[in-house]
Amino acid sequence: MENKEISNYPELVLHIMHLKQDKFRQEEEIKYTVRELIYLLNPVNIIKDGLRNLANDAEARVDMLKVGLSMGANMLVNRIMRNKTGMVGLVGKVLLGKFSSTLIGRNLTKIVSSVRDRVRPTPTALEPTPKNYY
Repeated sequence: MENKEISNYPELVLHIMHLKQDKFRQEEEIKYTVRELIYLLNPVNIIKDGLRNLANDAEARVDMLKVGLSMGANMLVNRIMRNKTGMVGLVGKVLLGKFSSTLIGRNLTKIVSSVRDRVRPTPTALEPTPKNYY
């Protein structure tokens, strides 16, 4: 606020009221800014916003799906080959892992659609089949 000369008491009171209003407005702005800063620096909110952004990004979803399927295939290979030790077991695990990752990479859309159909069956799959009462 600009400096101006105050010549009488009513002007002084009016000027004090304006200054108090400015002070309250600035305090409210500071409170709001601090609350917003606390919200933005909260680790839970940072993680939520990051996951929300990842969920909206189609390319990131495909990448996460590939990584998930690859990890699942590696876990399955390690489960199957857990008792095989030595050089034969190591080579078998590597070859089976490479083969499964190549197979998953080529058939990713088929795998996703089959998993989706099992989780959410199509309306035709929900129709009852006619029974023969002969």
